Amino acid sequence: MTRPPSDSIALGEASGASVPPPRRAQATDTSETPVVPADPPAGTPGRPATIFGWYGGSLFAGTAAWLLCMCNAILLTYFAHLLKPTPTSWKVLVGAWGQWDWGFYRIIATDGYDGMYTPEDTRIGAFFPLYGLLVRWFDWVVPGPPVFAGLVVSSLALLGTLVMLHRTVSHEFDGRTANRTMAVLAAFPTAFFLVAPYPSGLILFFSVTCFYALRTGHWWVAGVFAALASGTRASGVLLAVPFAYEYLRQHEFKLRRFRWDVLAIGLVPAGLVAYAAYTQHAYGDALLFSHAQANWGRHFAGPWVSIWHTIQGLVHTPISVNQVNVLNLGAVLLVGALLVLSLVGPWKLPRHLLAVPLLGITQWLFIVSFPGWPEPTGRLPSASRHVLEIFPAFILLARIAQLRHFAYAYFYLALAVQGAITIHYLNGGWIA
Repeated sequence: MTRPPSDSIALGEASGASVPPPRRAQATDTSETPVVPADPPAGTPGRPATIFGWYGGSLFAGTAAWLLCMCNAILLTYFAHLLKPTPTSWKVLVGAWGQWDWGFYRIIATDGYDGMYTPEDTRIGAFFPLYGLLVRWFDWVVPGPPVFAGLVVSSLALLGTLVMLHRTVSHEFDGRTANRTMAVLAAFPTAFFLVAPYPSGLILFFSVTCFYALRTGHWWVAGVFAALASGTRASGVLLAVPFAYEYLRQHEFKLRRFRWDVLAIGLVPAGLVAYAAYTQHAYGDALLFSHAQANWGRHFAGPWVSIWHTIQGLVHTPISVNQVNVLNLGAVLLVGALLVLSLVGPWKLPRHLLAVPLLGITQWLFIVSFPGWPEPTGRLPSASRHVLEIFPAFILLARIAQLRHFAYAYFYLALAVQGAITIHYLNGGWIA
């Protein structure tokens, strides 16, 4: 027998009628024993996101963090040009963000791949098209040179990243951990690349949003954002790993529980496939994105090769020429250590969050398994920039940052290094 509604009890009491108490079900009568499910753990389907969680929490917190990042970028831009002896216009100040690899994305945005591609020089084929296409579309409405449109795209992507990162972490842990995750990411020495006209912030936004959709069981949404990620950088296809694991976990690793939405995983490589189809049609080489890596000296090797060669280079070369490779090696080792700590030790993540370190480890192995041309002191070019995509490591770093003294040391050191190398970058120096 079920318990009568509260309004029925009140009505009976008001009318003076005798309302019998509800009969308690016997322990042996399982047909009438109500089953009260336990609250679902964070990151499982069926846990609703409140309006306050989005608009009062993540959107507000992410926007506030984004404004601080923008203010930091503006101040560093101004102070970077105090080193120059002649006055500089604001257009030159802002345009200084367009350094190094931005030149390839500018060509894609303005002239397409035909603007540089030749059979003898296929370097531009290593750069995926989605970021350049977005810059082209924004360039129609953003006044000024294309670099201004690139900065707008990157800044909006950073805003989306911070909002979704806060939402994801607060969904899995709590609001304080979410705030710290944004902070440790923004303070990371190479985090200025999330503002620069590079695709780092864009693929990070797509990856975090995909992961949030996976954890909440929105498989088709996850597939769409994974497809966008694979159209931004080749590493986007790695989202298939947490996609497959999370689908299996949420369906209790039983094939009979699969539904037709399992087909959403087929969307993950859609961006890469579309790019391959284009290069096959335009240049007769569907694997141009892979073959072009030879122009950069990249090839597959064991993950220890690039690390060991970099260590050897640092030992045998003067300190005056190895600052960038110290940064690359330090970033790789730090992120690797954080991923290990997410599996063992006092900050070990619970079992239902195994997809977090699983994604991070896959991304880390991808970075270190494709060394580039031997530089003066190492073979990890751009590694300090690419580790920004490994947001699982920053979640773990935020959890460790609960220790006050560790947090002080990290933020003081990271922000000091970030300021120095940002100024170096804005003055034409190579970082990553």
